Amino acid sequence: MEPDQPASQRSEALIAGTDGLGVLREFNPISWFHPRGIHRVLARLRPRLPDVGGMLFLTFTFNPLLYSDPLAAFEHGRDRLRRIFFRLRRGVTWEERRYVVNAPYAVKIEFHKNGWAHFHVVFLSRGFLPGGLLNALWGLGRTNIRRISNQKFRYLLKYVTKGGGLPEWVLGRSRLRVFQSSRGFLLPSAGASDPGHPPAERFTTTPTKTRSTSSLGDRLQRWRRTATIQFGACFRQGILAAPFFDLVANLIFLAALEGRYQGRGRFQINDVQQLLSWIT
Repeated sequence: MEPDQPASQRSEALIAGTDGLGVLREFNPISWFHPRGIHRVLARLRPRLPDVGGMLFLTFTFNPLLYSDPLAAFEHGRDRLRRIFFRLRRGVTWEERRYVVNAPYAVKIEFHKNGWAHFHVVFLSRGFLPGGLLNALWGLGRTNIRRISNQKFRYLLKYVTKGGGLPEWVLGRSRLRVFQSSRGFLLPSAGASDPGHPPAERFTTTPTKTRSTSSLGDRLQRWRRTATIQFGACFRQGILAAPFFDLVANLIFLAALEGRYQGRGRFQINDVQQLLSWIT
């Protein structure tokens, strides 16, 4: 589905070249920002996750009094984290002792209900860091140092925000990297001879096929009105006349009476006429 196609053409894509037979369901993108799509992201990421049991687990939050808005805090915080990682690799002297953390790491971003971000960092290190040192290095709010378990790490990856939608300043961005890792943190892909990670100074994340210029908010709205139809081994996406679950509320009763509702938001489509009620 091409994002710059007119909506009418993207709607017709559901029926073009088919006899109408298939199973219709909600479109499920591979995205951290979609409530079901995040599970597809994790399915790809999970085989490459390392054993983090007992490793350093750091949390960085912001003091809102220091910033005019959450976006300013986020941008400043990202830069501050890079500087902290650089200093820890080189070594930092604190209260007459020298501390070095030169290990692969991953950064996970989450958002509070009030729209402010906070950062979780996992280092593949069982070394020790004093809380006072981390506070001094961050200086933008509260920090926390713990040890993490594999169960906690996997739970941490399941959410971007809890109990609310994404902040407006996030919805207005074209992209935002929720999970980023340095060289050596993720395990090599199956069958790969060279993991090909970038240098530790850079962040990386799961690549996408194309870089969209639309905002995250625009894409979320479009995804709500997108459906996938499967006919045989083929799949096709198209734009609906309204959000998928709004149409489900109107069409599910008749589909159930006709024996076409398969449960879990899946509808058997037996002819083109049954598709038209979704796209017109």
